[in-house]
Amino acid sequence: MTVSSMLIEMWICHPQEPETKMQSTHLVMGQAAGRALRLPGAMEQLGKRSGPAARLDAILRHLSPRAAPALTFIPTSAQVSAVHQPGKFRFTLDNGILTTEQRQFYEDNGYLLIRKLVSDEDIERFRKEFIRICKKEVRVPGAMIMKNEALRSQYGQTESVVNKVQDFQENEELFRYCTLPQILKYVECFTGPNIMAMHTMLINKLPDSDKQTFLHPMHQDLHYFPFRPADRIVCSWTAMQRADENNGCLVVVPGTHTLPLKPHGYPEWEGKTNKLFHGILDYDEKSPKVHLVMEKGDTVFFHPLLIHGSGINKTSGFRKSISCHFASSDGHYIDVKNTTQADLEKELQEMVHRRYDMPALALKDIWTFRARVVQGERINL
Repeated sequence: MTVSSMLIEMWICHPQEPETKMQSTHLVMGQAAGRALRLPGAMEQLGKRSGPAARLDAILRHLSPRAAPALTFIPTSAQVSAVHQPGKFRFTLDNGILTTEQRQFYEDNGYLLIRKLVSDEDIERFRKEFIRICKKEVRVPGAMIMKNEALRSQYGQTESVVNKVQDFQENEELFRYCTLPQILKYVECFTGPNIMAMHTMLINKLPDSDKQTFLHPMHQDLHYFPFRPADRIVCSWTAMQRADENNGCLVVVPGTHTLPLKPHGYPEWEGKTNKLFHGILDYDEKSPKVHLVMEKGDTVFFHPLLIHGSGINKTSGFRKSISCHFASSDGHYIDVKNTTQADLEKELQEMVHRRYDMPALALKDIWTFRARVVQGERINL
């Protein structure tokens, strides 16, 4: 196994934006806040089968497209709405947004898919800004730009070369994604009312070859994060175009969000592995996986311990997505020394020192620069 020559271009600059308190606004499904929606007849059969068959039924119903319910803006007091129900739901909070069925699905599987959550207009704006970044018409301070340098001579400065823009919190247009009301109203169900945007990415999965250059091994996102508690962290991942098995959609292992953080490292694959594309070292390839087939605007929310990854893009086009990891600002940072995350911290320190001759920073210090308030107050993070 060798680490790919994929270039990681980092623009180190961290101008601090003034923190602003954002008034909490909820988008409430149906005609009134907190009113349960009546589900289709098939969903009403939930519970009539047991064991693995019941879980399969629930997953298939969750992934089947349904008409999106009407959305109504209703201001609420988020400070009193996020109530944990001990003994019933561990991973979600009771604020009247999720139905009981949705909460139970996330409790059991560690993810929740919401259809057509982000508009075509917003996605087109994000796509155009990404193109401007690829052409270097816009610089994004603090961002990590991942490129396939082998393709530059053929395609120049275009989207055919750039695989990922990571940490775009200093780009006003892309960061709008992290402040969309329809995103935050779901995020609050997992984090509570005080929300920090911790980690942002726009992924442009390029057409791949048999070398599987852009295959991301199965992993847990918490491996990269030095903040806790894990149950108050959630990823919002939105498809910017159809994502399926042909172009490398997300793949998840349902129910693995209840497992502890596992040791990660570079997989022993033939060919190349991208820098920092770590995977679970003892991952069982026989684990039951679900391919999340998503249409443009569909958004999946998932727990940071959920085991997931993505396949290669076997088409001639691109597969774009935009995402953000959110966390409760009531959380706290940890020291990763003597943990399974220690090697990651060392690798990042060596990379930054080699490229920029900067002193070693603790993993938690790196994340402090990235965090931004998007709702409520900054308390600890």
